[in-house]
Amino acid sequence: MTVANTEYLKLITSQYQGAPKFLEWLTASLTILNDISECADLMPSYFDLDTAVGVQLDALGLILGQTRTLPFEPTDGSSSTLDDTIYRKILKLKAFTNYWDGSTTSIYEAWYAIFPDVDLIITDNQDMSATVSITGNLSQIVIDMINNDLVIPRPEGVQYNFGGTIATIPIFAFDLDNEYFKGFDEGYWDGTLI
Repeated sequence: MTVANTEYLKLITSQYQGAPKFLEWLTASLTILNDISECADLMPSYFDLDTAVGVQLDALGLILGQTRTLPFEPTDGSSSTLDDTIYRKILKLKAFTNYWDGSTTSIYEAWYAIFPDVDLIITDNQDMSATVSITGNLSQIVIDMINNDLVIPRPEGVQYNFGGTIATIPIFAFDLDNEYFKGFDEGYWDGTLI
């Protein structure tokens, strides 16, 4: 018997304190209500996008409109059903897309919150198209999803041109030298940024 049930049973008048059937019936009713209350209290933690797993993520996917199964076969031959880690990231981007304001600035905010180690550059071509360059450590399945327009939020009517610029090696840069940007003889030359 929980503490809440015990406290309620103490409120029964002395006239019924000696009635075992009444107390048993009341305890059964209070237990049901207490279980419902505890379940309702735990629901937010069960369906928190950061901690949900398995069927909890599937339920969130139904709400957000993003299934776990991809509509294509990955090029690396892996399963077209996403694992929890990748699916969680895709669901976060989908949640962002559902309330996105359409600006490039907010795409960057969402992208770096979900993929902090992967650089994204979106260049507006001023002709209802944009050139997208991505560099960093991405799995092949995420690259396939990007190429199939399932990851980066895109304004309606705007075409994204990837042009093979999704690189898992550093992009050439004059004054930068880190794992994403390198100098001569080490950096990948991204011709779409010219």
